Amino acid sequence: MFFVGRTEELSRLDTARARCATGVGGVTTVCGPVAVGKTALLHAFGDRPATDDALFLRAVGTPMEQDFPLGVVRQLVQSAPLADADAQRIGRLLDDGAYTAAFGGTDALDATTVRAVHELCAVILALAVANPVVVVVDDIQHADPVSLQFLAHLIRRIRSAAVLVLLGEREHAAAPSAAFAAFSADVERQPHHQRIRLGLLGKGPITELLGHHLGPVAAARLSADVLELSGGNPLLVRALLEDMGPGARSDPARRPLRPTVADAYCRAVVGCLYRLDPATVQVARGLAVLGESETTEGLAELLELEPATATRAARTLNDAGLVACGRFRDDRARSAVLDTMTRPDREHAHGRAATLLHIDGAPSESVAKHLAGAGDFRAPWAVRTLREAAETVVAEGDLRLAVDYLKLAERIAPDECTRVSIKAFLIGLEWLVNPAAAARHVPWLATAVRDGRLGGRDALVCVRYLAWYGRLDEAKAVIDAGWQSCAPGEADAWVTAAEARAARTWLKYWYPAGDAGPPGPEPEVSPLPATIGRIEGLDLLTAVLAGRLGGDQVYDRAERILRGSRLEDATVESLTSTLTALVYADRAAQAQEWCVALIDRAAARRSPIAHALLAAVLGEIAVRQGDLLGAEDSAKTALARIVPEGWGVAVGVPLAARISSAVARGDHEQAARYLELPVPGAMFRTPAGLHYLHACGRYNLATGRPDAALHDFMSCGELMMAWRMDLPGIVPWRVEAARAHVRLGDPDAARELLADQFERLPDEPSRTRGLALGVQASVVELRRRPALLWEAIRELQACGDRFELSLVFADLGDAYRELGEFGRARRAAQRARQLSEMCQAAPPRTLVRTERLAAVPDRDGAIPEAPEPAPLHEPARIGESGRVAEPGRVRAPEPPAMVAEPSGVEEQLGAGLSDAERRVAALAAQGQTNREISRRLFITVSTVEQHLTRVYRKLGVARRLDLPPWLEEEIAG
Repeated sequence: MFFVGRTEELSRLDTARARCATGVGGVTTVCGPVAVGKTALLHAFGDRPATDDALFLRAVGTPMEQDFPLGVVRQLVQSAPLADADAQRIGRLLDDGAYTAAFGGTDALDATTVRAVHELCAVILALAVANPVVVVVDDIQHADPVSLQFLAHLIRRIRSAAVLVLLGEREHAAAPSAAFAAFSADVERQPHHQRIRLGLLGKGPITELLGHHLGPVAAARLSADVLELSGGNPLLVRALLEDMGPGARSDPARRPLRPTVADAYCRAVVGCLYRLDPATVQVARGLAVLGESETTEGLAELLELEPATATRAARTLNDAGLVACGRFRDDRARSAVLDTMTRPDREHAHGRAATLLHIDGAPSESVAKHLAGAGDFRAPWAVRTLREAAETVVAEGDLRLAVDYLKLAERIAPDECTRVSIKAFLIGLEWLVNPAAAARHVPWLATAVRDGRLGGRDALVCVRYLAWYGRLDEAKAVIDAGWQSCAPGEADAWVTAAEARAARTWLKYWYPAGDAGPPGPEPEVSPLPATIGRIEGLDLLTAVLAGRLGGDQVYDRAERILRGSRLEDATVESLTSTLTALVYADRAAQAQEWCVALIDRAAARRSPIAHALLAAVLGEIAVRQGDLLGAEDSAKTALARIVPEGWGVAVGVPLAARISSAVARGDHEQAARYLELPVPGAMFRTPAGLHYLHACGRYNLATGRPDAALHDFMSCGELMMAWRMDLPGIVPWRVEAARAHVRLGDPDAARELLADQFERLPDEPSRTRGLALGVQASVVELRRRPALLWEAIRELQACGDRFELSLVFADLGDAYRELGEFGRARRAAQRARQLSEMCQAAPPRTLVRTERLAAVPDRDGAIPEAPEPAPLHEPARIGESGRVAEPGRVRAPEPPAMVAEPSGVEEQLGAGLSDAERRVAALAAQGQTNREISRRLFITVSTVEQHLTRVYRKLGVARRLDLPPWLEEEIAG
């Protein structure tokens, strides 16, 4: 066996052996904690080559033979080379001495035993005349009393004999027996005695040992972690090597980056415990129960031991490397020690630990850990402690542990009232962890509300769970009851009113047709700080839906909420509502940045509901940004974190994102599969139903059923107008219905819807305006289409919707082709193809003709000036912003007379570009790569990059997609 770290100790033993060979006897005690290598050292010493031909006599003390007189001496003599006559005589001496000592009835030796001891010592001394004799007794602390007296008698007579006595002694926490204490005292006072104490291995020896098995590189990498896990105990180091597996020794590729704690390590820890005294084993189990103990006084009180005994036992465990700082070095080792206890013993120990910690005023979560392991332990304070601990760990994000605490509290609750309150809380937490599993409790929740067993604040907190699964009547009943319980003068009236207001705000958004207001005047109670964090995002969202805020106001309030709120289970819906408000206010890009950051936090918190809700919002954002694969991935994540059955009425949001993404990518079969999934009927009473209906309409329109699509879009409009939330940022139903009318051959109906939509749009960049302009271009005469489509492109570029932008460029290519401007048609078609490839969308229908257009030259570099077109609606004036407007309302924008010329600010920005920069920027705006531009203009790629950098800076843009559309008119076909 490879032996490391004991060079000095072996040298001292070699010196003692050399003195013995010269006729000078001695005694050496090798001591130390359990499993530090005492036995291995004694064996290594005996196996070392030497020239003295020493005779080794070996014996091992065991607890089982501790009551068998002369048991150790018998082992020593049996290993001696004796003649048959001598062996028989010594055998009789041993038998007589053992018999007499066993039945003597006193600790004092009688004459027979004394004679046997003298004669046996004489035998050992006689053997030393021919050759040096080395007497090795391991685990001397377990030797029987008579053998101890024999050894003491021998040690006193070997000073001038060639006899070396080596004793292996394990340090114990418990007081030694009287016989061993007397023996130790007698040996310690001998002048020829020395003591060698073995300690734990350091990093150097551990690195050497690992290097022998794994090589120097792996040893250097693993040594620090192995030292941490083993404490330097050689047995634990070898166990860790075993856990790495045999392949780690032969195959460098299978050597781990970190040591693995597995069965061998756990067996080694338990094996060490069983070699210790009962008091130390008891303390080790106490440490396993507590998990960690900073003082031994608590251990002593838990185990009902004397403080001094507990202190010695803790020191023994620490010296052996089994524990560090009052805890086991690995939780699997702690679990292995707990497994050595019977279940009743474990539960009793945890119950006692919980009681002592409660008496000492420990935090509720510390007490609850032991209550969780105490079985059906009951105490007047237990249920309250478990609930407090559940609330604490919920705030820390450990929902599953909180659910475990509440399930135990429900089981040991003393009465039905307490049990119902705890179960309501438990349902709420289970909803956060697994809404699908919580759904099975909703019928019980509804029944408890109707029966009056659940009321007050406990019931108000459950409003969202009831409404989530379509139990609107019960949710309204809870809020009504909450308002009625807010009578003036009651101590908790203001708390209940604040909770009722929070519940009402939540219900008002999700079920806008319902009336959850108070039956009478609303109590004048300010919201609690805790409830503000839950509803401020919903307040913002309802303000957006009511049209009370502009885009910049929405962004300012949303940023304040997002910066000032922590992601917690209580604030998830407020934060998702804030993001939704940004999306509905055409601030999808800003919402995306915040949403991605919040998803990372949700993943770190391991909060399924938060991750799912945020992923659903991100899916909707991705749809509006034209990131079709991102929308599919986000919605897929949302439906993986929470299965569709657990989404309740909100399932329409992630399903709509997946359907819309599949339709845009041309995967109609996949979209149909999503549409086949069952959805609750109550979903169509919520905003989630609007998203779902809109996605259904897009699917029907894409699959050639414009009449069905029109019905879906008009249904959206009817619901939104009935709910007084007719905001195009939710669903642009008028634009989509107009698109369906165009497909049905009814342009007049389309124009009427579009005119109504333009009147409702704010005078600021809007995705809906870009969509509306694109549809409007299809219902005007050909010569006016490019102007409208260029305006649509500007709006969609500002909003970042790459998919809709690809469709508008495709329509622009069609318009130019019909006008005979084939070079521009080709460039528009190329840009449409580039954008569709970027979003992984199905190619626009006109792109199949792009290759034919490539062979047709342009007539001219610009469209001839067209006469001023007649207005689409009643006469309007051109405002300073460049948009068509009249006092009091916004109208559809009129197209400019020339589409080839930049105007206003664009002309001023473009004037700062050099000719070379204009040429490079124009080709980049067409979608050509840097390498394609370099080949076209016969310049290097580096020169292209330098030109583009200056162009971006002068025009104030950050990417190619943001280059102004008029640049594409700079180069003729």
